[in-house]
Amino acid sequence: MIREIKNISSVLALIIVWGAIAEETVEIPKAKTWGLKFPEATASLGACVVNDHLYVHGGHVGATHVYSEETHSKNFLRVNLGLKNAKWEKLPVHVPVQGFGMVAYKGRIYRIGGSQATNSKDEPSNLRSLASCSVFDVKKKKWSEITPLPAPRSSHDAAVSPDGKIYVTGGWDMGNGKPREEQWYKHALVADLNQTPIVWKKLPEADWVVRAHATEVYKEKLYVAGGIGAKGTLNTINVLDLKSNKWEAGLEYPGQGRMKGFGMALCVWNDRLYANSYSSTVRYLNQKGDGWEDASIRLSNRRFFHRMVPVSHDRLLFVAGANFENHLGDIEEYRASQRPGTKGETLKTTGHSWPSFRGDGASRSPAKHLPVEWSDKKNIRWNVKLPGYGQSSPVVWNGRVFTTSTEGDNSEKVSVRCTSLLDGKELWSRSFSSSSPIERSKMVSQAAPSPVVDSKGVYVFFESGDLLALNHEGTELWRKNLGNEYGPLTGHHGLGSSLFQSDTCLGLLLDHPDPSYLLCFDKLNGKAVWSVKREKRVSWATPTLVGDSLFISSNGLLEEFDFTTGKQLWFVSDLTGNTVASATVSGDLVIVGSSAKGNCIAVRRGGSGDVTETHVAWKAQEATSSFGSPLIHEGHVYFVSRAGILSCLDLKTGEQKWDRRLGASCWASPLAAAGNIYFFDKAGKTLVIKSGGSQTVVAQNDLSIDGTVYGVAALEEVFVLRTGTQLICINTVGKKTSYE
Repeated sequence: MIREIKNISSVLALIIVWGAIAEETVEIPKAKTWGLKFPEATASLGACVVNDHLYVHGGHVGATHVYSEETHSKNFLRVNLGLKNAKWEKLPVHVPVQGFGMVAYKGRIYRIGGSQATNSKDEPSNLRSLASCSVFDVKKKKWSEITPLPAPRSSHDAAVSPDGKIYVTGGWDMGNGKPREEQWYKHALVADLNQTPIVWKKLPEADWVVRAHATEVYKEKLYVAGGIGAKGTLNTINVLDLKSNKWEAGLEYPGQGRMKGFGMALCVWNDRLYANSYSSTVRYLNQKGDGWEDASIRLSNRRFFHRMVPVSHDRLLFVAGANFENHLGDIEEYRASQRPGTKGETLKTTGHSWPSFRGDGASRSPAKHLPVEWSDKKNIRWNVKLPGYGQSSPVVWNGRVFTTSTEGDNSEKVSVRCTSLLDGKELWSRSFSSSSPIERSKMVSQAAPSPVVDSKGVYVFFESGDLLALNHEGTELWRKNLGNEYGPLTGHHGLGSSLFQSDTCLGLLLDHPDPSYLLCFDKLNGKAVWSVKREKRVSWATPTLVGDSLFISSNGLLEEFDFTTGKQLWFVSDLTGNTVASATVSGDLVIVGSSAKGNCIAVRRGGSGDVTETHVAWKAQEATSSFGSPLIHEGHVYFVSRAGILSCLDLKTGEQKWDRRLGASCWASPLAAAGNIYFFDKAGKTLVIKSGGSQTVVAQNDLSIDGTVYGVAALEEVFVLRTGTQLICINTVGKKTSYE
């Protein structure tokens, strides 16, 4: 294996002690070992996922502490992760090497440095560090050399940030004639992979040295974890703040025994930083950064000098490595647990994310601290102009705000923009040709369907029928035209139904004058999971997903479907005016919003088939609902009519408690957070009242806007408002967001 494993006899003696340490008796899911093995057991290798393929490169094979040409793996392999019983495909090897850094960015794989021996097996080892670097184009299946490191380096690690910065940390220059005390590196390196040629630059010098460690970029910080230093193995975590460019001590990792975090692995998966040292237990850094929590993932084989590789939001791989006896030639896979037959849980709104239309479909935010007062000159963090025009709501993930628009007189371009929540600067923007251009008009929707976002990407749908998935850096993952697959989309006023999501699937309702559909797609590749053909009806409403239960309020009907199968469970008919507002769910009640009096109703969940006569709990006598969906909070229901009349009803009985007139109607749905209810009217005025059915006014705010307020996202300390051409961030002056 690699040279780092010293004093092996004393380590082996510890196995007896470690074996006596009792592990949890609680049954926790174990990762499953693949049937597909490596051609050779391998440690100190590189591994990454690109375009649904796992790539593994190089590493050390053979006996521990033996180095020669024969002990470097001559394999560069890939396997299609989307195919059952797939086999390894051999790819060309550029440099046989071990102890190197390997990352993937924009469809290319980068190999950085490493160590290599060129002696035969019968000759003394000449293992030495390399400075060479190379890049592999996965489409052309071809290696090319790139700018080498400033000096030879091995036993280091590398990580890449979402914007293409590659970081190389730790390691040493050995075997090239340097005295041992001068072999260690105290500075990390950075280069921008978007530049040609790349240029290596030194990062601030550290007061520590490390090798055989792990590194990762997470939330604008560079983590250097575990490894071995000049005085022995480490559980130390060192962190470079990429904004201040200063090193600081992180939270120590709880690595076991004398090995501690020697040869450990790090990765970012589902917006968390995961770690695994020589232990069957996988851990993650909690939200506050003050604890390494048990991730409830167990490996069948403890391993180090392995790689931990995310595949998708529900798949995590543990690739090869070694234990104390030998190298390993297997891969373990953990799949996020699901109930049999489900497509996963609804993605929840947190104080730091707003993943879809109405957050998680309820218009409630767990954010504890939100602005209450603002105006044109008060508490506006930034106000930016958006290209084109859009009526969709913003979605937010990990400090990034995603919006959609159409551009051109005939909306011939559809576009997606990513904006920094911190300062409003554009991080990237992507435009695509519309599959079905239509003349721009106030009577036709313009990018009205809201996108959804998760840890892997942002998913967008446009009235043109274009459905796309992009990663957080704007790279297209897949694209399809629903008009080609399900017939032309012919709504006279366009389409308004937004995407909705579970952790594995996208859902979309297409109710329009031609054959209508309820659709479910796999997020990974855009392939249809199921589709349900529906009767023609015109509606702009977005379904509401609660767990596996899908509720649709659309032009005459309220329905519940099983989202895992597309099967209708029950329905209420004979409704009028429920063409825009989404259903809102609380406990065993479903609330329908309608623009027609007597059609805002509460329905008890359950039953089968037609429950119109048996499950309607109450009907509102006067309250109506317009564009904004009903809000349920603390035992009350709030409706806003087309005329701007706000009505508050008792949730259990439907009794109207009070009403009052707003400045205008609300396109954006009312929102509940931190003990208050917010009503953002379409003209830029916002009424803030106490929750719990109170009429107590907390604040009345007025903002000069361009056009209409279409949607709002609520996060800790922040509101993000979307108009047709503006994106506005409201943040109480002096209050920092979680992204600063």
